Amino acid sequence: MNTTCAETVSILYAVIMGAGDACIRIDIWSILTALGAFLVIVVIAQFLARKLWAKLTTAPKTFSDVHDPRVDRPIKDDPNYKNSAIRSAKR
Repeated sequence: MNTTCAETVSILYAVIMGAGDACIRIDIWSILTALGAFLVIVVIAQFLARKLWAKLTTAPKTFSDVHDPRVDRPIKDDPNYKNSAIRSAKR
């Protein structure tokens, strides 16, 4: 098939937009731009995957991590509790 091309596009353009009836230019710059774009996408995907993996694998915070013992106050017994309307059946 020896047809002349009305348009010639690079590999990257052909992958993104499609080539249609155009010819695809296969030279060193076309290959390197497609490879460079692929490597950038892989690096970004790895960065996002590592962030997601770190978020999924961290243990939930324990009570001792979020509780400040300096704000503890002793429980004060209310003398009126025995006669209040809200009380436990077991006294």
